[in-house]
Amino acid sequence: MSATNMTIDDVRKVLVDAVAAEAGIAPAELATDRPFTEFGLDSMAALSVGMEIEDVCGLADPPVDLLWDHPTVDTLAAALLRLMTAAEPVAAATDGR
Repeated sequence: MSATNMTIDDVRKVLVDAVAAEAGIAPAELATDRPFTEFGLDSMAALSVGMEIEDVCGLADPPVDLLWDHPTVDTLAAALLRLMTAAEPVAAATDGR
């Protein structure tokens, strides 16, 4: 799936899978409204999740601070979707001028 076609649910799934892998739990056990710190995420885990965000969501250099500024899957997914939408290239005019 292209990053430009991702929905909030797609972004949330990427985050759930990445955070669950770092926390050593099944994705189904991860409550998306609970802070990452409750799952034992530290700065190294945040870097790993950040790399997953970069790979899957197509964001070059996603700020790792986002994980601390938006400390749940739900809030981070919304912030990432806004960044992804803002990063989409604007189509050039093709009116021949």
